[in-house]
Amino acid sequence: MGKLLNTMKYVFSLIVLVFLFASCESEYTRLVKRELGKEEKIDSILFDINFDDPKARFYQRCLELNRQTLVTQGPSNSSVKYIFQDSLFHEKATPMRLLFYPEFDVEDKLSGMNMEFSYMAWAPWNRELQSDYLEPKVMEILKAWYGGHDFIETEVRGEQLKVKVDSNRRILIYIKDTQTVIVKVQNLLHTQFKHSISSQ
Repeated sequence: MGKLLNTMKYVFSLIVLVFLFASCESEYTRLVKRELGKEEKIDSILFDINFDDPKARFYQRCLELNRQTLVTQGPSNSSVKYIFQDSLFHEKATPMRLLFYPEFDVEDKLSGMNMEFSYMAWAPWNRELQSDYLEPKVMEILKAWYGGHDFIETEVRGEQLKVKVDSNRRILIYIKDTQTVIVKVQNLLHTQFKHSISSQ
């Protein structure tokens, strides 16, 4: 009888520990585990540019977009500039600038995309065109572009960021300075993220 009682106590303690561990998991960790558990894999980033594209394919695609006058070279040799107007989430058509530049892994395959959003008419004295006003608009624009889940605020690698996860595609957003909002589109299936995902 005593042995059975000890076994029951042990099993009960294990169940309690499992529940405690599960309740300690953050909303973000649960979201990542759930999304990576899906069979669906999302590769698209923007303009028919995808995760795992070879470097040559990325630059060829940018050249095609340039010939179509959709994009131009950005302020640095590695960035691409896209000018667009948003009237969906602003009261009137508002010119915006998107700079994007790729991240390639050791095999020269596209592992992620960095983006910088800003208003074309930004100036230090234009209060309504500062990045803290822009950030929620960028989140709405990205939700319209990509669909899927809403952004949540969570800690990622020690920083409080807005994050959106759909299957393997993670989108991080944060303010760089008074003008610019940074967006990072990342493939969570890439080996560079395995440690950070398991340690969340």
